[in-house]
Amino acid sequence: MKKIIIAVDNDPTSEKIALNGFQLGLQLKAEIALLSVVDLTSLITDGAVTPKEFADFAINDYKKNQQMLVETVFKDHKVWTFVEEGIPYEVILKVAKEWDADVIVLGTHGRTGFSHLIMGSVAEKIIRHSEIPIFIIPIKS
Repeated sequence: MKKIIIAVDNDPTSEKIALNGFQLGLQLKAEIALLSVVDLTSLITDGAVTPKEFADFAINDYKKNQQMLVETVFKDHKVWTFVEEGIPYEVILKVAKEWDADVIVLGTHGRTGFSHLIMGSVAEKIIRHSEIPIFIIPIKS
């Protein structure tokens, strides 16, 4: 395995996901990339902020979070970073394929019941559609 892509958002658990992905990358001597996806599909605004303004804000916020992870988790290691817009599971699979990743690392909150039904699971959709191995980090909230 030569390339690992780690999907993170701005949740406080991103550091745990990044750290686990980084450790896996070190063990496999692989290139590492961080990927964050701005999901505008469920965006509801009161008109004060346009979707474009929200997207720009969210992209900037994700980039800051990735920079913090690079500085605290990855330190002196080369890490690729991607911030994309779209449906998270679709974008993660697309970028992983385009970057030629050998494994996808992501977290899952392990939601069940109504919250799972309403929110769905990005991890579950990736598991169903991925053509490459997936490394899941369980996150209890």
